[in-house]
Amino acid sequence: MKNQYFGDVRDLFKYDLIQQILTGIHSLQRFTFIPMLTKYDPKRRDGNKRDFDRAKKDSRPGTNNEKLIGFLKKYGGIDKDKRDFTKIENYFESEGIEVLIYNDKEHEYFEHKARDRYFKNIPGEYLHNLIFVDPDIGLQVKNSKEKHLLYSEVGALHRHMDKDSILMIYQHFPRARYTHKEYLPPGRSNKLKEVTGDLPLYISDNEIFFLFLTRNGKVKNQLERIISKYKRDYQKRIKNE
Repeated sequence: MKNQYFGDVRDLFKYDLIQQILTGIHSLQRFTFIPMLTKYDPKRRDGNKRDFDRAKKDSRPGTNNEKLIGFLKKYGGIDKDKRDFTKIENYFESEGIEVLIYNDKEHEYFEHKARDRYFKNIPGEYLHNLIFVDPDIGLQVKNSKEKHLLYSEVGALHRHMDKDSILMIYQHFPRARYTHKEYLPPGRSNKLKEVTGDLPLYISDNEIFFLFLTRNGKVKNQLERIISKYKRDYQKRIKNE
């Protein structure tokens, strides 16, 4: 993830879905945000999708949440290099939702060479409730870099998180989606089951998707109902696989 992307229509999907999960599963008291923040890149155009009126016409996920739209809209007028994703904490606090944002005190940005230290230093109290990991692109590929979350890291988080918690992972659709089917939602899900023993739930709008892992059957059933309702609310846009 990059600060320059903060406040785009993909964030609307991301944060609205998180809010729906937290308000729908009462055993979840807060959400932990584990960012994999990478440096500002003036050449990248990602994060420029900020036409919320068009998003509404297209029935993009999250567009029923007027308050969140109003919050995110103002970041379109802020210079890309001055945006700050941690401001999302203000929105959730206004909704009565506690947020813990993991902060690497040694480095501002996530570094591939320091990834072991980064994940090992996550405090134990952060591995409870809804745990959201936000890499720049998503899960491991053949030549993974700082933009990717490794399967071994998912496995470690899954082992160490509270048994009643949910692990949520952000993932881009691959550009070569027809030649790399292993990177599509079913392929990612099957690989995560190999790593964790848990077949994840997922939800997709055909641009990005989110994967969810939990070891608690009751929590998984509650989560499945929330995701199913979310799909119905945005059925014009969300794939129902």
